[in-house]
Formats: sequence, C-alpha cells, structure tokens
Amino acid sequence: MRDRIRVMVVESGRRLTRELGDALPVRGPVAVLGPVADAAGAIDALTRGLAELVVVDLDRADGRGESLISSITDIAGRGRVLAASTRGGPGVAADALTAGASGVLPAERDRSLVELFRRALAGELVLPADDLPSLVERILAPADGDRQGADAVGALTSREREILRTLATGASTFEVAEAFGISPLTVQSHVKSILAKLGVHSKVEAVRLAWRHGLATAARSASDPG
Repeated sequence: MRDRIRVMVVESGRRLTRELGDALPVRGPVAVLGPVADAAGAIDALTRGLAELVVVDLDRADGRGESLISSITDIAGRGRVLAASTRGGPGVAADALTAGASGVLPAERDRSLVELFRRALAGELVLPADDLPSLVERILAPADGDRQGADAVGALTSREREILRTLATGASTFEVAEAFGISPLTVQSHVKSILAKLGVHSKVEAVRLAWRHGLATAARSASDPG
C-alpha cells in the first residue's frame, strides 16, 4: 500500500483545500497540495510526479468544474481525478463521471477520506452513499448500437463477468477477493484480462461498460470502505 498520497486541489478559492486539510490527520498518509486554479496546474503536478491524485471543486462560481475534469483526464488519463461538491445526489455524480472523474467525495469531510483516496488511487469507484442505483440509470441509458462493447463483454469468461459484476457494485479488489475466496493478486490478474478484452485502461472504464450492458445488479455504496 502506498505510504504517502499527494492530492492536488483545483479550485478558485481555498475553501475545499482547507476543508480537506482540516479533516485529514496531521502527519497522516495524505498530503493536500495547492490549490491551483486551472487544469494546467493539475496536469503539471500529475505529469511531473508532484501529485498522485487531483480533486476538482464542482462548486466553482464560474461553473467550469466538469470542463476542468475533462481537460485534466484528456491529458493525464482517467482514474486520477475526483470531484468534490457540497451538492449531493446522483446528478452531481453522473456529471462528474461523464466528465471523466473516477468518483465524487462525500460532502462530509472526515478521516474516511484517507481510505477513499487510497481506493481512488487503486482504480476503485468512489461515489456518495446510496447513489449507485440512480447513477446507473442516469449516466448510462441502454447502449443501443454499441455492438462492439456488447461483443467485448460477451467475450469475457463466466468468472470474469462475475468479477466485473461485483466491481460494478462498488466493491474493492479486497472485497472481490473475499467474495470469491481467491487472493487479491488473482483478482488483479482477472482484472488485467478484463481490461484487455474490453479495450479499456482502468477499472472505472470497465465498470462503465458493465453498467451499459446490464452487469450492474446490486445497490451498494462505492464510498463505503466496507
């Protein structure tokens, strides 16, 4: 497990940076950096190895939160950007995931953020409690005409489909391992095969395909560390 996680905050003021810093333990495993005001600062931090994750404030007065997420993920890749907002609900999460974020931090800032940052860095979904069922409906309507995606999902083995279905409920790698009685390394091996067959680069993207093609069947929270 990574000992130190550096998180760059993107916001127009300093409110979110202060909230995250105050919520996290002093001398703990997470360092809050910034803030920077735009995508360029976040991309620079990621590409130069100065930060591992980025948190983008969606409550900006200029309303540019989603576009900043898109700009950052276009360059730095998916799976390294989280959104934050004081507004709850699946609509906010849907907008953030559509823009390319791997999840949304809960409005309550407390020490559970440490585990959420670790999960995000591991490629897990990070979503507010109780949002997953509505989120699936909002963000990913039936994928009419997505023959390539359907064929790719159909090419998965039965075990790979089971693992992807479980990941799509918000389960972590360790929870999947426990559910199937296998080691986390075996889960990671299956995930690597799943990503290759689906032609995607992260578990978040694989889960999005799972949602599109009917593999999301449970309704648990992906922000619940277990």
